[in-house]
Amino acid sequence: MRFPEHSLQVLHLREPNLEFAFRQVTAHPKDGLFLYGPHNKPKKTRDVRIGVVGTRDGISYFRAWAARLKKRVEVPPPKKGEKKDRLHLANFPGLEEALSITFNENELATCVLDYKAIDDASLILNHHEAVSKVAKLYVDRIRKHVANEEGAVDVWVLVVPEIIYQRCTPRAKRSGLPKLRGRSPTANALRPALTCRPGRP
Repeated sequence: MRFPEHSLQVLHLREPNLEFAFRQVTAHPKDGLFLYGPHNKPKKTRDVRIGVVGTRDGISYFRAWAARLKKRVEVPPPKKGEKKDRLHLANFPGLEEALSITFNENELATCVLDYKAIDDASLILNHHEAVSKVAKLYVDRIRKHVANEEGAVDVWVLVVPEIIYQRCTPRAKRSGLPKLRGRSPTANALRPALTCRPGRP
């Protein structure tokens, strides 16, 4: 491809540094959080109240993962073919050190969902209805907690089982799975509408 200009002037705009706690600056956000902490670093660590919605297994997985966030997480050793020094990676110092927040993973507001209810909802014949029904299971459980339980929740975490990724994404393929009739009239009428009778197109 030829351009009408014989020479192009290139302007290089240097990316500004990021400012962190104690007015310290650095270009890399991970380095800044690791070395200095967040920009508006409070004098006292804030305790965050977390609510978790999921199956019993999902909540257990989250509790174990959340406990790891409170500790230092080292960059894993390089795999075969990877460089020893990977500048885009940095050790994570821990949630309190990096962001000045913490929580008690043993005192989560937990809302347990039945795995079978998720499984059944994700198998509804009409895909849009299936996705809506799965989402409603999570939303209704949060609303029930807010309406009936004391104590505010700062952050809600929704732990979704693998079947949701397999069945409820826009490109999900549910071929070979048994389908369930939903409440949507269009969905329930879909199966007979696709049946061809002899002598008709």
